Amino acid sequence: MKMRLKFLFGLLLIINVLTAQNESKYPQYPYPVKFPIYLSATFGELRNNAFHAGVDIKTGGEIGKKVYAVADGYVSRIGVSPWGYGNAVYITHNDGFTSVYAHLEMFNDKIGKYVKEKQLASKSFAQSLYLKKDEIPVKEGELIGYSGDTGGSGGPHLHYELRDANQRPLNPYLFGFKVNDNIKPSVNGIALYPKKLSSVNGSDQAAYFKLKNNGGNYTVEGGDIKVNGTVSFGISAFDQADGSQNKNGVYSIDLYADNRLIFSVLFDRYSYDETRYVNSLIDYKKFVNDKIRYVRSEIDEYNILDVYGEKNGYVTVNQSDKVTIKYVVKDYFGNTATVNFTLVGVEPIVEYSDNQYGRAYYRIDGKQEVEVNLGDFTAKIPEKAFYKFEYVLARQIDTIPNIASNAAYILGSEDIPVQKNIEIKIRPADEYASSDKLYIVSIAKNGKFGAVGGKMVDGMMTANIKRFGTYALAVDDTAPTITPDNFNNNSKIIKCKRLKIKIKDKESGIGSYNIHLNGKWVVGAYDAKNDLLFYDVDEFLKYGNNKMEVVVTDAVGNKTSRTYNIIRERPKK
Repeated sequence: MKMRLKFLFGLLLIINVLTAQNESKYPQYPYPVKFPIYLSATFGELRNNAFHAGVDIKTGGEIGKKVYAVADGYVSRIGVSPWGYGNAVYITHNDGFTSVYAHLEMFNDKIGKYVKEKQLASKSFAQSLYLKKDEIPVKEGELIGYSGDTGGSGGPHLHYELRDANQRPLNPYLFGFKVNDNIKPSVNGIALYPKKLSSVNGSDQAAYFKLKNNGGNYTVEGGDIKVNGTVSFGISAFDQADGSQNKNGVYSIDLYADNRLIFSVLFDRYSYDETRYVNSLIDYKKFVNDKIRYVRSEIDEYNILDVYGEKNGYVTVNQSDKVTIKYVVKDYFGNTATVNFTLVGVEPIVEYSDNQYGRAYYRIDGKQEVEVNLGDFTAKIPEKAFYKFEYVLARQIDTIPNIASNAAYILGSEDIPVQKNIEIKIRPADEYASSDKLYIVSIAKNGKFGAVGGKMVDGMMTANIKRFGTYALAVDDTAPTITPDNFNNNSKIIKCKRLKIKIKDKESGIGSYNIHLNGKWVVGAYDAKNDLLFYDVDEFLKYGNNKMEVVVTDAVGNKTSRTYNIIRERPKK
């Protein structure tokens, strides 16, 4: 017993020393908030088309929590957007690193005044502002804003991010950011992917295995796995911290074959140029079909991700061989889960899948640009648009109703990930050729249209896509709707601080939005996810009667304008 305790103590000491050495390369910052830290997301989590670039700090489902600068520096960038990070502040610190605070409800007075001046001057709510070093200096611990739910946020929280001098996101844990975490990662399952003329349990298709858990040590249900030939692997795992039910990303994954490391990933840093390559890291087909992400040990030819360590994630198993496989999954704080299983070599299978690709498929090896041409539909697929060699289907469908093109066009399969923009062009049907209300739509399996947009170029609607599917043209001749949310015409305003307006467009989508107050453009903030346009009462709303005009235009130019009389009354003494 004493020997075991000594071993455990020694192991913990080694982990702490290694962690301390890793963190010594980076400044140790205080927290950006002054309340207990619980996370809804961690660094490097696998997201749709991206890695998560920071940590998401819970704010108890509330907005308005104070947010502080973590070190001396200056505000180098400010973002304001209906999408993405919403209201965001970027602070470049004297040590060369940059901290980011996103989804803010409000900025501090100094930053807020600066932003509003830029908005009024450009007559635009959305802003991407780059500041000089001496414009807004910041001290450690200075209030910079208040947490919120702006942009693409899925609920109130603070997104906190740290970057190096090249604007590459870094794991905030390296900078002294900590949470209480004594929980081992959890593993959902493993996968094996046979290469050509190889098999797993009598099939040459991907095989997925359920696991039995014994205190964080997992084994495969059903025992040994029968293999012939060369296979790669996949694993689905998540991590949790004390006091939180959120399923977060893991820190590292190591894969061993007969005690030899053959594959590893570590989520310490990455580049924004690489973020979409998450679709090559995972089993994308499995994700599209079942919404489960498996990290693959196979590395595609055009995958440039820098999260990999060891990359030889294959094992070849001959008849009568036995290969022991071990996955080691860790969180940042050293909590570890393992998966152990054995591959047993068997005879080759008799029949393999016969993948026949007909004339409707284009062979795309990624080495050059390929143009798909179906007459009234073309697609320009650039070099290295995908992560590996692919066969891409291209054909037309003549049975889709309510479209403005001669047909709908299938390009590829939704389970093939796309890295680069693909330019598509669709010619309108003759009766719609002169319409200025055309736009490209994607058509889901249930027949629902999704707006893609586009513009007319040489008689064809043109747009860039990064997702395969079915595309056609549609006509949008319906203007957006405008509906006051918390006021009406001739409403009396006394203590109300924010006027809210619902704006919607069910077809091509909102293109522009403007509020004029007594003939002057004022800032109308757009919350796209909630279809809300709002005006924060300021000096432009005078006491007495005010003429408020709201003008909303959709993506093809349909316009709706509404005018309201707003009566601002003085508070009673």
